[in-house]
Parts: sequence; C-alpha cells; structure tokens
Amino acid sequence: AMGSRKLLFKGLTGSAALLSAGVAAAEIGDTLGRWSLPADIPGSAFSARIGIERIEMVRSTLIDLREFSKAAANDPFVGIDGMLNAIDRDVIVVFVESYGRTSLDTPLFSDLHRETLERGQEDLASRGLSMASGFLASPTRGGQSWLAHATLGNGLWVNDQSRYGAVLASNRKTLFHFAAEAGFHTAAVMPQITLDWPESAVMGFETILAASDLGYEGLSFNWVTMPDQFTFAAMDRLLRTKRADDRPFFIQVATGSSHAPWVPVPELVAWDSIGDGSIFDPMALAGEPPDVVWRDRDRVRAQYRLAIDYALQVVLSYAALHAENPPLMIVVGDHQAAGFVALDERSDVPIHVIGPDDLVDRAAEDWDLTQGLIPSPDAPLVPMDQMRDRILQSFTDPVQDGRG
Repeated sequence: AMGSRKLLFKGLTGSAALLSAGVAAAEIGDTLGRWSLPADIPGSAFSARIGIERIEMVRSTLIDLREFSKAAANDPFVGIDGMLNAIDRDVIVVFVESYGRTSLDTPLFSDLHRETLERGQEDLASRGLSMASGFLASPTRGGQSWLAHATLGNGLWVNDQSRYGAVLASNRKTLFHFAAEAGFHTAAVMPQITLDWPESAVMGFETILAASDLGYEGLSFNWVTMPDQFTFAAMDRLLRTKRADDRPFFIQVATGSSHAPWVPVPELVAWDSIGDGSIFDPMALAGEPPDVVWRDRDRVRAQYRLAIDYALQVVLSYAALHAENPPLMIVVGDHQAAGFVALDERSDVPIHVIGPDDLVDRAAEDWDLTQGLIPSPDAPLVPMDQMRDRILQSFTDPVQDGRG
C-alpha cells in the first residue's frame, strides 16, 4: 500500500505548476470520492455550466496557491536550528472524529462526555500525568476532516477544496516536515483511508499506515473500517513497540469510530485481548442498521452521543496504558458534527494536551489552556491554523551558538 503513493506535483514549475495545482486538486478529490467531477461526461454533453465551474475552481486554486506559496517562501521557522528540541519523547497528534464543543456545552451530550473526561482526568492524574485543555476554531463543520488535518499541519487556513489543492502544491512545510528535520520518525495512522492517498507524499510523513496496513481482520462497523481501540493497538504494534532505530516518533492519528453513521458503537476490551480484531465481530453485528436508525433524528443523536464517548474512552485509556513512559499527546476534535446532530452550529472543537508535567505546562502557559480535561467555558477560541506555529514555538528552546 505504501509503495503506490507517488510524489504529487514533483517537477511542476512556473505557470505549469499554477495551472496543474487546480486540476490536480480536483482530480485528487474525485479519486478519493470527496467531491464529484464530470469527467465521465462525453464531450458534446459537457455543458457550458460545467466548463465554467471547472474554470472557476482552477482560478480559485491559482489565487490560493499564490497566497500559500508566499507564506511558504516567508516561513519564519525555515532554517531555524534546534526546532522541537524541548521534546524528549514520542508525540502523538490525535484527531478525534466529529468531536466538537457540543460535547461540553449541550446537555444531551455533556452529561455523559463531561463525566467521561472528569473520570479520565482523575485516573490520569493518579498515574502522574498532567493535562490542559482549550478550544480551537476548525475550518470545517459536519465533515471534510482532511481540511482540519491540513489546516493544523500547514498552519494555513484550509477551508475548502481549492485551498486544499493549493496548499498541497505550495511547498509549505508542515509540522511533520519540521519534526522529521528535528530527528523524529514521522508517521500517519489513518484507518479510514481505503484508497490510494497521493497527497501524503507532500505532507511530511515518512511512514503511512492506512486501513490495509493496520492488519484488521474483524468486521467493519458499516462505513467505519475498524474500532478506534484497534487503531491505537495497531499503531503500537507497528510503530511504537517495534522501533528500527532510536528516533522518537511524531505521529498523526485520525480516529474513525465516531464518524457517521455511529451505528453500531464498539465497547472497550482489554488491550491485551485485541489480537487481529476479530474480538470486535459481535459488536459489529449488534443493533439495528443505519437505514433504520437514521429515520429518527433523536436516535441518530443518541448514537452520536455514544460514539463520541467511546472515542474519548479509547484516547484516555490509551494515555493511561502508557503512563509510565508517556508520549506527549495533543488531542483535538477535527470538526463539529452537522448541526442537526450536534444541536450546535459553531465550528469550535476541544483541544487536550496530555503528558509529563514539563511539556504540558509549556503548552498550558503559552496557549492559555485550562488545567485538566475540562476547558473553561470562556477559554479563548484559537483558530486551528495557529497551532503549527504554537507547537513549534512552545517546544523549541534557543540553541546556544558556543561563542560565549
């Protein structure tokens, strides 16, 4: 699976690069099923409207590409020595699918989700871990998780498909490029990626673990490929417990269990019983199918409530599992669920930092976070595109040049 992911946009220069960026962005999205193009329509049926729409997409991408290329050329972090030198361990950036502020503010969800967070906070504190939390503004709502991933990684506001294509072609260094240069083994763990993922070639990942790479032999949970707990266990099995060298890891992992349709919802099992994932098969067959549940919006919300709670339980249980030698975990919601589900139209998502005292304290102070896993309701709302730079700044100490 890894060998087929070819380098995108290699060798594109000048005006050819600008034009190709828009077309490539459109074709990538079409291949991944993220949006549709009229590529299969015969020439005579290719209407003027379709032609205009494609021209407009290319034009928009060209404008965005000029903006992003300028940001790449003027990146203040490029060429700085000692980036991320304050981090002495693995880093895991976790995107929790569909986890939004509604989990903390809307009674239908907050009664359960706050309880899970409070219980997790008490448990992790008893194991010697520190935690701090706040809120971010996501560039998307109701879906399109990859826009949030790109926004945080690139430190640029990527809120639509043309900007997504433009950022891929811009030569902008991502958080993971900097981590690789700092000596980390960068990796992406993406259980919901089931097709070729050409974008990954320009995102800074040395190792990519998509759905077919993770070794799941159990049944899928409708459109969700595998339970989150299996994803984390596979990450450990394939990465963290089988190191090829002494480099720490810098990992992006995107959860899947709290992705629609939220039917059925897995349950936690003992970590040492996970095996090839077949233990989850009875759960995958439980309950009514989505076409039944989705006839009733109240039932959809009830399933969403349970799915988010499961995702939070997995993250907290994983942190507890590694408490003796904890990674630095930066846990963020990718986006709020659709308004009719979330009962909240905002784009706000929580952020939690979990790890050793010294590293969490840096983040809490620099990012104005609330101690613990429950952010203050009046915590500042930070645009997600600021997080790349905040991470680079907070975890980089000045390098002494030795000249006295």
